[in-house]
Amino acid sequence: MTVKDELLALLMQQHHTTLSGQQIANKLNVSRNAVWKAVEQLRQAGYIIESVPRVGYTLHQATTALDRGQIQHQLADFWRDLHIEIHDSVTSTNDLAKQFAIDSPNQSGVFIATHQSKGRGRRGRQFHSELAHGLYFTLVFRPEALPLSDIPQYTLVAASAMVHAIETLTDRSIAIKWINDLFANGKKIGGILCEAVTDLETQEVSAVLVGIGLNLAGSFAQASEETRQVAGTLFGETLPPNFNPNTLLRCFLNQFAIYHHSFPQKIHLPYYESHLLGVGKYVTYQQQQTVCAGIIEGINQDGHLLVRHEDGTVATLFGNDIHFSSQQFI
Repeated sequence: MTVKDELLALLMQQHHTTLSGQQIANKLNVSRNAVWKAVEQLRQAGYIIESVPRVGYTLHQATTALDRGQIQHQLADFWRDLHIEIHDSVTSTNDLAKQFAIDSPNQSGVFIATHQSKGRGRRGRQFHSELAHGLYFTLVFRPEALPLSDIPQYTLVAASAMVHAIETLTDRSIAIKWINDLFANGKKIGGILCEAVTDLETQEVSAVLVGIGLNLAGSFAQASEETRQVAGTLFGETLPPNFNPNTLLRCFLNQFAIYHHSFPQKIHLPYYESHLLGVGKYVTYQQQQTVCAGIIEGINQDGHLLVRHEDGTVATLFGNDIHFSSQQFI
């Protein structure tokens, strides 16, 4: 960690408490001049730090811009060595994560951006990533020994963790359209794409990538008619001044770690099902080239969707070949 990162962690731990320059220098084992430089770096990054001569420094307000130090603050021990990269704009955070998985096979990382030029969702579809305020990130980690068939479960893990984070930190209610779409106020505000990186020699999963795109705030006036019918934002057209994406990311990562550690017990599934969109609703869906219809009943112990057809049979749905039009959930 840099002196700036260490100072930020110390000031956040002692929020609204005044620390003298010498106290900080002693705790960080650096010079008073290094402390002063780090304070100025934090101020330039948007932190409001009051300094009183011969008294010390006080953190009054953290920046709401994406910041690695804030994300790391009080992050679960599971992510102790988490590599964090923040970008203004990228083609796709999944692309960066895939390269990282190749270059650093034993390390976890998260790649974050506010804009994507080539964001994508399931089945190769494009994910709209051009809002005034978006949050797009990909988490990459090495799973414990799991069969390839269990990897899709991490889509449900990620959805549950993100819904938990949003509902914990905001007054918004979120629903999950099976299997990977997040809805608020009847519109799609986010999507999740889970991918596995496999070792060609051993055929084992070497890394799991969980990509998440969130529409925070903005207008879809310039988007296509199809997008305008379905897409919405978490906060409307304007981002609340007190919303901090760093806190949201940290809350998501900590909850994800809880679900990951308890993966065999699948404690995420009851939470996921409690937020499942369309239970009791008559829907149509496409499986391969066939259009089917029925009533959503819930999910089973593997996270597969249960749909009761008109003849009374219950279909168990899973796999990328199944598609539900979002328009019927608006």
